[in-house]
Amino acid sequence: MFNITLKKEALRIHEETLRRYNASYEKMRAACENLYRVRRDSVGLIQLIERAVNSIANTPKEFDTQMGKAGKELTKFSGTEEYAKESYYASIKAGVNIVGGAAAGVGVAAMAPTALMSVATTFGTATTGTAISALSGAAAQKAAMAWIGRTFAGFAVKEGAGMVAGQAFLALAGPIGWGITITSTGISLVSLTARNKEISDNAVNEAKEIAEAREALDEAAEKVDALKIKTSVLYNEINRQRNRIAGFMNTDYQSLAENDQYFLGTLVNNTLSLSMLLNETVE
Repeated sequence: MFNITLKKEALRIHEETLRRYNASYEKMRAACENLYRVRRDSVGLIQLIERAVNSIANTPKEFDTQMGKAGKELTKFSGTEEYAKESYYASIKAGVNIVGGAAAGVGVAAMAPTALMSVATTFGTATTGTAISALSGAAAQKAAMAWIGRTFAGFAVKEGAGMVAGQAFLALAGPIGWGITITSTGISLVSLTARNKEISDNAVNEAKEIAEAREALDEAAEKVDALKIKTSVLYNEINRQRNRIAGFMNTDYQSLAENDQYFLGTLVNNTLSLSMLLNETVE
């Protein structure tokens, strides 16, 4: 009667869909943070290897070439972190709120800077190449706001991250809290019936949007997990040799045994591969 049953069922579906979405959000957030964590560990390991290899005399020229490439990957990763950090603080200073979608009006300050860095390093910044630190005043704020805007309303943007990444960006602002007005103040029975039908329709339509967003999150989370596993496997393989690596400090390559020279060659190759994984992004 008066579409009350219809409204209750629609709101139940809406609530269950939202619960599932927020569970996927937590999974997505954890995936990005776990990937970022192993990448930060990888940075420390690569820097250790850099110091060890650079201290060895008479190494082959290809060692210099490959370690130079690894160094560039480290710089690129650091630049992405710095861009995200600068965007975060510049946006807070400008009082920027996240725009677009269900997260409209959420303050950037509500996020931790490390969360934003995990997003940036996972999905990329889609920047024009100009660091915010190279800008000043309104230009710096505009650049920061532009990136924050692309990040959290990114599912409508064609450049840089695609729809999957955009939905993930939006989610990382915080669990969606879509609101359905469930109160009714209709005077007549006719208006009450119509109001309940309107609430039901709104609840069902929003539940569909939430379900679509959840699918995008789950897809992205799977890709992030796969990248994290790939990075962890290589990191762990190299890290197991940490003590052996340190033992080569200040030695002479020409005086090393053949198996040690082979080990260093493999180490340099694996280090370059690990450094490249630092900047592999999810699309």
